[in-house]
Amino acid sequence: MKKGSRIFFAFLLICLTHFGFGQNDFFFNHYMFNPSYYNPAWVGTEDQAFAAAHHRSQWAGYDASFDPEGAPTTQLLSLVVPVKSTFSGVGISIANDQVGPINSIQARISISAKKSFSFGDLSIGLMPAINSQALNPNYRAVDNPDPYIPDGKESQLKPNLHMGVYFQSRKDYFVGVSVENLLQPSFDFGTQARNEIPMNYILMGGTSLGIMRELVLNPTVMVRSDLNTYTYDVSAIAVYQERMWGGLAFRRAESLSLLLGYSFLEDNKLKAGYSFDYVVKDKNAKQPTSHEVYIRYDLPDLVFGGRKAVKTPRFTF
Repeated sequence: MKKGSRIFFAFLLICLTHFGFGQNDFFFNHYMFNPSYYNPAWVGTEDQAFAAAHHRSQWAGYDASFDPEGAPTTQLLSLVVPVKSTFSGVGISIANDQVGPINSIQARISISAKKSFSFGDLSIGLMPAINSQALNPNYRAVDNPDPYIPDGKESQLKPNLHMGVYFQSRKDYFVGVSVENLLQPSFDFGTQARNEIPMNYILMGGTSLGIMRELVLNPTVMVRSDLNTYTYDVSAIAVYQERMWGGLAFRRAESLSLLLGYSFLEDNKLKAGYSFDYVVKDKNAKQPTSHEVYIRYDLPDLVFGGRKAVKTPRFTF
């Protein structure tokens, strides 16, 4: 491991042990393959456009006592496109999250600009967004009527904003910091209740270590906080011949995970990954396993701005 990587990883470990970070949003085990949802600056680092999809089934088989929705499920669709102009990348992401009677949909647009230095690339990004929440009161209230519970299905739509900074070293590491929910949208569903989404702070970093010929180890970490509580994800994924991968991950106060994946087609255009979680804390309140699927398809000919590549049977220029 190079000196720069050692210093960088030591810094991340200090953050993990000395600061309070937290989570009140959904998460994915495959965050390191597509950080664009968590940090808009990351879209400026990609040289190749791609579309990606995530699906997560949390606590599979969970049967709620009163509401019929059952276990939480989350889906995410993303499109990231490099830009050859003032901006360096744009991205679009749409997420759907179902937790009990509340269904949340988020649409985000990322815009990033990049500045190159001799020691690395620094990207800054903004992500305006729309948050939608719908409450379907298919559950049993203790008091009926209850002023904090609507009589029927209610939905609300609120604007939101996120921003981030991302640094990619010329050597072997990256680090990004982002702030989510700058507008702190709140939802009351026409009742006396007020559900405000607090700001989240996210620190993400990683490095790449050559283990042996054609085998690379990629350790990454993501720390999340609302300055009241905290959580972190730590993972290490081994990639063989840039085509197949496998690794382990740990989420604080939640689970251990196994990640497996393979790249298909010419130039590894199609990537598919699967992760399996096993709950290690508060088992009595959850089902022990969760499942997640990740798919990415590269779109090498999709670039905004600049001169497009012209392909012939013999040349690309």
